[in-house]
Amino acid sequence: MQIGTMQNVINEPIGSVFAQAKALGFASVELDWNEPGQAAPGGTFSPYMCAHAKMTAERNGITIASVAAHFLNNGNIASADVATVTDAMLQIRRGIRICRAVGARVLLVPFFFKADIIGEAGLERLMRNLRVLAYDAEQAGVVLGVESTLSAADNCRVVDTVASPAVGIYWDMANGMAVGYDPVADVQTMGRRIVQVHGKEFAHDGGAVGTRAQPRFDRLNAVPLGHGDVPVADIMQALRAVGYTGHVVLETGHFNDHHASAQAAAAVLRQAS
Repeated sequence: MQIGTMQNVINEPIGSVFAQAKALGFASVELDWNEPGQAAPGGTFSPYMCAHAKMTAERNGITIASVAAHFLNNGNIASADVATVTDAMLQIRRGIRICRAVGARVLLVPFFFKADIIGEAGLERLMRNLRVLAYDAEQAGVVLGVESTLSAADNCRVVDTVASPAVGIYWDMANGMAVGYDPVADVQTMGRRIVQVHGKEFAHDGGAVGTRAQPRFDRLNAVPLGHGDVPVADIMQALRAVGYTGHVVLETGHFNDHHASAQAAAAVLRQAS
């Protein structure tokens, strides 16, 4: 497994993120796509800037593992609102082009907050729209990594129903704990459907256990990685057991010093690898 970092974890703009990631000892970077307008001419992910990012990453020996379309948490392809779905489909297609241009294998497609997948109808909309998008992703050599609070069984159902090598699970080792899941059991269930992993911490506070209806996202990254309740070593062992060899990308907190915090978190993952 390769240890990477999200761009925002080391708090660097795209012009310096690859050199800094190299200096901190990372193998890869996940780029932050925070607003649709970043893909417009002159934006961070315009064709010229994508080419420049790819070149700069290669010069520094850094892999651009993925692009995270964070703004899709405002509304995504599982929505009951037709306009929201139409726009999300457009943005995901743009994201596929961005990934191809920068050389990233995975587009992180998130389903949290306003984009949460609600009920059987939401699952059906998600699968139907992923089937449509899968063709574009396959042609570009990009994988759509679905990140959500779905159960492991529902995640498997989505991937198996869409049945495309361009659709998989982007799994986070802490998010599931915020809704009451067992991360080791989830890895064992989802297995090779996992296409990329986020590494971060969850710390119980003695209060209510989170559920999908009432998640405890407030306890995510409440403490540095390795100082909470995420069983990092057991998770890494489970990932190895199911044949996962990809990137484990830090999505950790800053804890006063971005770079030092990131290095300390990476050391926890390496020790557990």
